[in-house]
This record gives sequence, structure tokens and C-alpha cells, in this order.
Amino acid sequence: MIRLVTKDPFLSVSIAVLILLTAIQPDFVFQFSEFVHWDTIIALSGLLIITTAMEESGVFSRLARRMIYRLKNEKSLALWLVLLSAVFSTFLTNDITLFIMIPLTLSLQKYIKNDIEKLIIFEALAVNVGSLLTPIGNPQNIFLWHRWKISFPAFVYKMLPVEILTLSLLVIFTFIVFKKKPIIRKEKEESRKIDLSLFLFSILLLAVFIISIEKRASFYALIGIAIFYLVFFRKIVCKANWALILLFIVLFIDIHLISCIFPLKEIFTHPAVTTNTGIYLLSIVTSQILSNVPAAILISRFSDNWIAITYGVNIGGNGIVIASLANIIALKMGGTRGIWKRFHYYSLPFLLISTILVLILL
Repeated sequence: MIRLVTKDPFLSVSIAVLILLTAIQPDFVFQFSEFVHWDTIIALSGLLIITTAMEESGVFSRLARRMIYRLKNEKSLALWLVLLSAVFSTFLTNDITLFIMIPLTLSLQKYIKNDIEKLIIFEALAVNVGSLLTPIGNPQNIFLWHRWKISFPAFVYKMLPVEILTLSLLVIFTFIVFKKKPIIRKEKEESRKIDLSLFLFSILLLAVFIISIEKRASFYALIGIAIFYLVFFRKIVCKANWALILLFIVLFIDIHLISCIFPLKEIFTHPAVTTNTGIYLLSIVTSQILSNVPAAILISRFSDNWIAITYGVNIGGNGIVIASLANIIALKMGGTRGIWKRFHYYSLPFLLISTILVLILL
């Protein structure tokens, strides 16, 4: 457990905040379990196991490699990687998609002489854009989906215009930023072995689990899924990113304590803030300070305007690097220290333009 915490700085900071808040207000200790939205934790746990299995099957990596090696220049390569990242993240969580795409992109360093870091930055932007479409695309959507018990189709229907708008904007950004510089290959890359049975079983279980969430039976489905993988594919359960689950539990408690200790209600319920525009902009700004997952948890305690909140925390993910856990994952996995500064060169203009466009849509 100690190793799990120390390997994740964001989790370490969240636990440190929890300790500090508990010291300020120790009377809440015995209510910690009540602060956690356990339906969201169950849903996220099941999706984490299944999507880890899908990544481990090697099918997505094989598909991506075949597409990449048919491309002729950097612009076409970037467009493919961006679109693949966006598509994968609509049904995988955005961080799981990065665990597929970033290693794939980094492996290209051995075979091509092109700017890999810029590709990684745009993949981070792409998973934030693609994941906003579905309730299982990212952690904040999983939470908001459960918080207001929205049906899967209704959620997608509401988010589709935003998805079309932001994905189109990202394609334009990609088209402008990347040039038709030839892809210079060093040698042919070896193909990764695939486990088709693991992939097919995981696709089936993903469909079953989504239905179980809709039917409010996700707890029993999670038990069945965990037993299945433990019996037949034990390594999958071990490889799942359980630090993310622990982080979510800690964040639920942190946000609840913050809202109890500090007078946030007066700010978040001010008449100027409670409009569609106010909630939307507040969600974006809060995401830049706390990250979009805590922002979704916090603002939903004071507002029932789920559309404005969902629009805001998803758009807000592409801004300051800490605005989304996906940004941190991508840059930690894929770059040098300079990539953190370089990320904002593209993310901040994208945030500004997308904020205005979606505000018009809202």
C-alpha cells in the first residue's frame, strides 16, 4: 500500500490533504464511508478491470500499428493517432486509452525520426475530447452519470454536439500544427502477440457491465467479473490501476470535508453563479485549480445543473496540466521536463476557443 501511494504524487497529495483536513475537523472521521459515492467506485472498478484486459489483449496495439505503418507523413500520422485516441477513449476511460497509445507512440522512437513529444501532447488533448461523449469515457462522467441516474443514450445524446464541436476543433488544430514532413523509418517494428479470446470476453463483459449499471446491479456484476478474471486471467486484476480507485475514494472524502469546513456554499449558490453560463464557467475554472474530477464532485454538491457541470468539467480538462489526470499521466509517461511547458502552448489556446464555442452551444 505504501508503495502504491508513493508512486503516485497526485494520490500522495490527496492523502496529505485528507490528513490535514482531518486534523482541522476530527469529528467527521466516523462519517468518512458516508462521504464516498460507492456506486461510482463500483462502476469505475469494473470498467478498470475490463479495460485493462482489453489493453492487455494487444488487439488495439496491433490495429494501431497496422494503421500507422501505412501512413506517409507526420500530418497523417498525427491525425490518425489523434482520432484513434479520441475513438478509444469514448468506450475506454481516457487514462486507459493513454496506457495503450503512449507506449505505442514511444515505441515509434526506435523506428522513426519524428517529433514524438508533440504527438503525445495531442494524444492527451484527444483523450479528453473523445472521452466526454460517453458516461464511461472518463472518471468525472462516471460519477456524474451515477449522481443523476441518467440513461446511457440520454447522456450520449446531450454530449454529442459538444463532441462534434471539440473534435472538429482538435482536428483543425492538428492539421495546422503538424506539417507534411515525411516519416523517416529506421526499421520494421515487431508485431505484438494478441490474445483474441481475452479481447472478445472483455467486449462481452463490458456490454454486460454497462447493462448492469443501468439496472442498478453493478455490485453483483463486479463480483462476477472479478471472479472471472481471477480464475482465467489473474494477471489482469493485478495490473489494473488500483491507485486510481483509492484516489477517487480519498477525493470524495476530501471534497466533502472541504465543503463542510469552508464557506463554499455562499459562493457556489450566488445568483450570478447558478445560471447555465455561471455553472459552466465555474466548472471550467474549478477544474484548473482542483482538476476536473474533484471539480465535478464539489460543484455537484451545490448544483443540479448536470449539463452545465458536465460540459464545464470536460471542456476544463484541456487547460492547465493539472486540470485532468489524463494530462498528468500522458506527460509523465511520455516526455522530458520540457514537455510540461510545451503542453500549455497548445492546451491553453484550445481551452480558450473550445470554452467560447461550447458556451455559444450551451
